[in-house]
Amino acid sequence: MGAMTTRRELLLSIPALVAVRSIRGADASFLRIDTHTHTHKHVPALIDSLEKGNWKLLSICDSREVGDEKSVLQEMTEGTIDAVKQSRGRLAWCTTFDARYFEDKDFTSRAIARVKAHFGQGAIAVKIWKNIGMAIQSKKGDYLLPDHSSLLPIYDAIQKADRTLIAHLADPNGMWEPPRTDRPTTSPAWWNRYGRPGTPSKEEILLARDRVLAKYPKLRVVGCHIGSNEQDLDRVAKRLDTYPNFAVDLASRVRYLTAEPEKGKQFLLKYQDRIVYGTDTSPARAEGGAQSLENTHDREWNILASNGAVLDQKGSSPGFGLPESVLKKIFHDNAARWIQGLG
Repeated sequence: MGAMTTRRELLLSIPALVAVRSIRGADASFLRIDTHTHTHKHVPALIDSLEKGNWKLLSICDSREVGDEKSVLQEMTEGTIDAVKQSRGRLAWCTTFDARYFEDKDFTSRAIARVKAHFGQGAIAVKIWKNIGMAIQSKKGDYLLPDHSSLLPIYDAIQKADRTLIAHLADPNGMWEPPRTDRPTTSPAWWNRYGRPGTPSKEEILLARDRVLAKYPKLRVVGCHIGSNEQDLDRVAKRLDTYPNFAVDLASRVRYLTAEPEKGKQFLLKYQDRIVYGTDTSPARAEGGAQSLENTHDREWNILASNGAVLDQKGSSPGFGLPESVLKKIFHDNAARWIQGLG
């Protein structure tokens, strides 16, 4: 290569992944599970890819609407159930409910009936999303928090059914800070909470979640995105120490661990029984989604498994070199225990 070769050209000229220790799909000795995807239609190429790499996915339905937006939940649910049926055992699914109607007299009973019906159709978990705490408001303008009285009987029903609650509540700290003009975003305007009167702080939302954990100690709860404390591992560690019914996923947050490699590795080792792997991807949404997911799986597997640097077209990341026993917990055993029905 000439002296003028750019770093991008160099990266494009090497194999997709370079690491000291690399174990790809067919070489892994166990089924690997991605506990956080949004896979709402059948894509044969995706199922073929999962079989090749020996992966299983959890497809999560979530209700993201705010205000009077039209709900797509029914279509999403029907598409997910169909995708699971055609997946040859490679997909499982998680249901949800629309929390916007929490002030309706029959809201709680309808939500419980919905999730119970979906348990009968194979759903193994229930998702709540960050519009609880960040966007849904009462007629008086008060924000719906995750420990609101209308939601508590739903959690109780999930606990009694021995299913798992998957909770994406709050977001990275930047959502409560002034918007950055140097960082364009396609996120809805309501996501940024800075300067909005009456808006709960991030910690207020997470403390409300903590009260649910304390009230329902037998309810398994998986906090998405390192429990939304991705920028403060000490804080999420304290929560894991306090609430034995709480686990976290790594979905779309591995980069926060690699930002402080030694601290990230020690967190993975110390809480190896409380961490599940996930990506927060939508592999059925666009053409090439199966290959994109395979690339993400390979990259993040190698970050956790490799002893040396992991280099690909996204750049270089330090490898954590976790023992295979720990990898098996994060990529399989914990998912099977915390979200029963996945193993």
